[in-house]
Amino acid sequence: MADCNNSSLLIYTPSEENPWDISKVRFIYRRLGFGISNEKAKALLIKSPEELIEDIIDSAQILPLTPAPEWGFWNNSEINSSGNNQAFYKNSWQKQAFSNFISDGFRERLTLFWSNHFVTEYYDYNRSQYLYQYHSRLQQYSLGNFKDFVSAIGLEPAMLMYLNGYTNKKNAPNENYARELYELFTLGEGNGYTSSDITETSRALTGYNKYLNGNGSAVIFNENTFDNGQKTIFGNAGSWGYQDVIDILFQEKKELIANFICEKLYKFFVSPNLNKEITSDLAKTFIEEDFELIPVYKQLFKSQHFFDSKTSNVLIKSPIDLFVFVKNDFEFTFPKNFEKNYTNYTRLRCIEMGQEIFKPVDVAGWQENHDWISTGTLPMRWEFIEYIFNRHWAGDKEQFRNFIKLLVGDSEKNPGIIVDKLKEFMFCNFKIKDEERLDALSIFKGDVPENYFEDGTWDLSYESVPKQVYDLILFFISLPEFQLK
Repeated sequence: MADCNNSSLLIYTPSEENPWDISKVRFIYRRLGFGISNEKAKALLIKSPEELIEDIIDSAQILPLTPAPEWGFWNNSEINSSGNNQAFYKNSWQKQAFSNFISDGFRERLTLFWSNHFVTEYYDYNRSQYLYQYHSRLQQYSLGNFKDFVSAIGLEPAMLMYLNGYTNKKNAPNENYARELYELFTLGEGNGYTSSDITETSRALTGYNKYLNGNGSAVIFNENTFDNGQKTIFGNAGSWGYQDVIDILFQEKKELIANFICEKLYKFFVSPNLNKEITSDLAKTFIEEDFELIPVYKQLFKSQHFFDSKTSNVLIKSPIDLFVFVKNDFEFTFPKNFEKNYTNYTRLRCIEMGQEIFKPVDVAGWQENHDWISTGTLPMRWEFIEYIFNRHWAGDKEQFRNFIKLLVGDSEKNPGIIVDKLKEFMFCNFKIKDEERLDALSIFKGDVPENYFEDGTWDLSYESVPKQVYDLILFFISLPEFQLK
């Protein structure tokens, strides 16, 4: 998975060596969204790469927030008297988030990314209404201003409960959030702050210890628990409060913040192997644009660097990617009794594979890529995705024939071309081994007599074609390369 992408941040212009084609559209939707069908990808080729990236980002920016559920701002008493418990509402919102992945593309890809940056772990605060509010805030600021994002997320009740801001009072200071604000959210571990800065910052963050309307309602500022004494943060002395901390941080540490965030974006969207020249240039843009995120997104995702094929196969699908890609790429139907349970099924299977949405492994978040794969989780990936295609098969066998006809054309009769085109569709830019291709060809031909392929007896109308396509798909999902995106 090593790469040597030395392309620049200049805008990608298609060339003979690096053309604009359907594989590039699918690449965009693997990295910036959650997959796309071949027909939808083909229709987008009328746009230039720059136009498509603009459309994706601009559409995400104006996308309405997911509407608040009825219980989204209830307190605990109202939750308890509703006839359902916290777990019921939490599960329903996790299912809502999965539905968003399927339909809302880039904005939800960003929401997932930022949920793994500004981490909270649901079971540590255990209030479904706070989960909804936290998720909504991630959506709201994922294409906004990062300084505003940092300011807002620290006052979310989920965060105040998770990192002990709620217990941080002038007579009983708690340094947990102050430490993570610097170490995980803005600067990086041990990067530009001291233990004294953490202690003094925790004092400035006191006071958010009061419920507006009972346990589980909004958390508001309580002047009586705020430490209004003199504090010195990054060399600045004053009787600082919450917003002062954010202002001082972004005034004194802008270069460190910009580089830390741009490196994290790069690792998530481009490659686990940092190109510091690229991230430094992105950081300059970030600072010049006063920490607006969209200019950084557009500079990176329109660039030659992003579209360089050397880094088009270096990221591993997360469990969420695995399921949602299959849903969006193939657009197959299920039996009705499974269709309505699909979102819950995938949510639970992702939990088994180590990715429960809104519940990363710890405050540092999922480490992504190789951490998704183990001797325990890899067999699960094969089993669960095979089960999904089995349900598609049970729903309508003919959809496999219809799919391959749309992919390769009604008149295609060459098994080798069909195998290669399905491989190109299901895999990122990766050449499978020669022996794997031979195995794929053998599996696709199945029990059809060899001479039928030679004398024209066999074509895509042949009775066994749905099963041939089904078997070939199952073979491809068993290959290691299928785990790449």
